[in-house]
Amino acid sequence: MARRVALVADSTSVDPAMADALDVVVVPLQVVIGARSDEGSDASPETVAAALKEWSPVSTSRPAPEAFLRVYEAAAANGAEAVLSVHLSGEVSGTYESAELAAKDASLPVHVVDSRQIGMGTGFAVRAAAGALDAGAGVDDAAEVARRRAETTALFYVDTLEYLRRGGRVGAAAALVGSALAVAATEGR
Repeated sequence: MARRVALVADSTSVDPAMADALDVVVVPLQVVIGARSDEGSDASPETVAAALKEWSPVSTSRPAPEAFLRVYEAAAANGAEAVLSVHLSGEVSGTYESAELAAKDASLPVHVVDSRQIGMGTGFAVRAAAGALDAGAGVDDAAEVARRRAETTALFYVDTLEYLRRGGRVGAAAALVGSALAVAATEGR
């Protein structure tokens, strides 16, 4: 039986296999490499890594609100009574904001969840929401399950802040200080 609530996520948290398994519609972020822009699945991790090694500028761009609205309206046309839209942190991307803007114009109720996470931290929230919906939860309860599952600490380590600086995620001063601290830490060994 098809869900009465459509589940939507962005491409930062759910790969195609997981999306198929969980019945999630994925709205891709745009990956900008140099002057070329690709939607989510067109830019593989290998392509991004190669571009970074070649010092090509790499960044992402949030989906336009219209992209979300098309997905929300397709869900309505397919019989959904509501949409649960779970996304990466609004503190690092405008994706959540785009989803909220689209929700205001949608012809059905759309509940947008800011996971306040990135990567699989958001993916865990999407997985939990899918499980709740499959168990018969309504949209409000599934949204709460996603929020609670996202309440975790996600840590990551980078060898250098250079790629984050070039992608606009940290400023030049922060990258310089981070690099200086890394040099000081290795010299002290």
